Order: sequence, then structure tokens, then C-alpha cells
Amino acid sequence: MEGQLRMLIELQEIDTHLRGLTEQRNRLPEVLASLDRKRAANQEELARTKEGLQTAQKSKRDRDQDLEAAAQKIEKLKARSTEIKTNKEYQAVLKEIETAELEKKTIEDDILALMEKIDAAAAAITAAESRAKEEEAAITQEQKEHEAAMAKVEQELKAAGQKRGETAARVDPSLLSQYERLLASKAGFAIAEARGESCSGCYMSIPPQVFVNVKKNETIINCPHCGRILYYKEAISQKNS
Repeated sequence: MEGQLRMLIELQEIDTHLRGLTEQRNRLPEVLASLDRKRAANQEELARTKEGLQTAQKSKRDRDQDLEAAAQKIEKLKARSTEIKTNKEYQAVLKEIETAELEKKTIEDDILALMEKIDAAAAAITAAESRAKEEEAAITQEQKEHEAAMAKVEQELKAAGQKRGETAARVDPSLLSQYERLLASKAGFAIAEARGESCSGCYMSIPPQVFVNVKKNETIINCPHCGRILYYKEAISQKNS
């Protein structure tokens, strides 16, 4: 029976390894998805920066047209002023010219502000493109590493699965059935070491006589509390040496 216990212990080790590999494989798609989201966020940031530049450029074009219209208006008013006969009309035209000049000055100030905004947006685009390029290279490299890791995990899963099948085939069918049930119901741990008269699975005390029998490793004994199959490691280790 000790040989069967050895097989169960080995099977438990394989299953624990398989569970770890499976969890790692299940995490990898989300890691890759997060890299894709990061890449998309970088592109969105760059697109927003470019959109800001385009908006500023359009605003400047509009204000350039306003400036041209204001200049033409002033020229017309000045030309009109030379044809006026009365002082009252002349003063009125001068007032219109003054107002138009103020409007033109406001437009010129707006254009200067927009030019500064355009320069800042252009600089921001250059920086964003440089940053996006660097981050894209880092993301691509990390993605390759994770994809390589996933391929390696798949290979290890295949090898461990094959080893599990070979090991399970050496276990008595009824004992294997019990092991499988415990594996499913005990969070992936069907075997527990009896350590210091306690079960390492549930940490409950094992009755003294039960512990004495467990230490012999001569029969299958289940923990009276959690039901896991118990074994005594020191006895097995001594016989292995």
C-alpha cells in the first residue's frame, strides 16, 4: 500500500503543478488584452492631440478670414471718409473706423494666441508620437515575451498531462476514484501530510492511535475531519534514502 501512497503523492504533485500551469495560462490572455488596451489608449491620446491641432488650425483659418474682412471694412470706411461733406457724418465714420480697428486688433490677438496654441499642439504631437513609438516597441516586446511564455506553458501542460496519465494508470482504480473525488471537493488537495499529530490539510488534530497507524504508511487512512488521504513523509523519505 505504501507504493500506492507514493503514487498518490506523486499524482498530487503533478496535479498541483498542472493547476498552477492552468492558472498561468488562464491569466495570459488578460495580460495580452491589457497590452492591447494600452496600445489603443496610446493611439487615442495621439489622435486627441492631433484633433486639438486640427481644431486650432481651423480656428486660425477662420480668424484669418475675419482679419481680412476687417481690413477690407476699414479700407472702405477710410475711402468713404474722403467723400463725406458734413462734419457730423465725418465724425460718425471716424467712430466706425475706430470700432473696426479695435475689432481688427482683437482678431490679431486671437490669431497670435491660436498660433501659440498650434505651436504647442505640434510640439505635443511630436512628443506623443515619440512616446507612442517607444511604448509600442515596449508593448510589442512584452507581448512577444508573454506569447512565448504561453507557448511554453502549453508545452509544459502537455508534458504534465501525459505524465499524469501514466502515473494515474499505476494507481488502483478504486483508490484513484477516491482521490479524484477528494481532489474536486478539497480545493485541489486530496493528499495531506500528517505532521505533528495534525493534518496539514485542515490543521485539525489527529487522534493518537490514528496518527500511529498513519506513520506506518501501510494502509489508506483518511483524516477524520476533512477526509483527505493522510501520509507520513518522514517514513517515506527514510525508505527512499
